[in-house]
Formats: sequence, structure tokens, C-alpha cells
Amino acid sequence: MRNKVLLDANIIIRFFEGESALDYEKSVEIIEEISEGKIKALLLDLVIAEIIYVSRRIYKREKMEIATVLREMILMEHLYVENQPIVLEALTLYAVNNIDFADAILCAKKRLEGFEVLSYDKDVKKC
Repeated sequence: MRNKVLLDANIIIRFFEGESALDYEKSVEIIEEISEGKIKALLLDLVIAEIIYVSRRIYKREKMEIATVLREMILMEHLYVENQPIVLEALTLYAVNNIDFADAILCAKKRLEGFEVLSYDKDVKKC
């Protein structure tokens, strides 16, 4: 049995969207195994950005819905996320502001770790 896995965006997207019956069923099985502690999974923040992009652009999901579902998933006991506090703060900023997730990550790093953000992007200057 697998005990450590890296999750790709397509696993999470199939789980959220319920597309392709076989892929969906396998995604549900994987999420259940993580939830039960049978496997430990790492979800990279770069992959979270891809999930958000695809959910928003392809599936036309609302920002708040995306952030809420991802937040719930990220807080699963056996799912580990790189930079979890930054990602959780970024999801909040993303959901309530008119910024994309990459800008939200920069804003979260600024808020939580005191970085100065240098950018020409007006959205980043909002945070």
C-alpha cells in the first residue's frame, strides 16, 4: 500500500467535479484513504493554484466556493500542504478580494511574515 503520495490537480478536480465516472470513483477512494489515514498526501501550493485556475476558468466556480472547499480539504488530518498557514490566508484573501491566487499568496506572505511586496501589479498593492 502507498503510504506517501503527492496529489496532482486532476485528482482533486475530478473529486470536486464528479466527471468521468471511473476517475471520480478513484478520486473518492483516494480522498477516503487520506481521510482514514491509510495514506499521507502532500498537496503542493503550486498544485492548489492549478486547481483554483481550472475550477474558476473551466468549471466557472465562484471564488468563495473554491476557497471554502479547498480550505476544508486542506484541514484534513492526513493531508499536508506546503506553507499551510500562508495558503489558508491566501484562500481567504482570494475569496473576498478582486485578486488572483498568486497575488493572494504574495499578500498572505506580506501579512503573516512581514515581507514587502515589490510589484507593478495594482492588485498586489491592494493588500
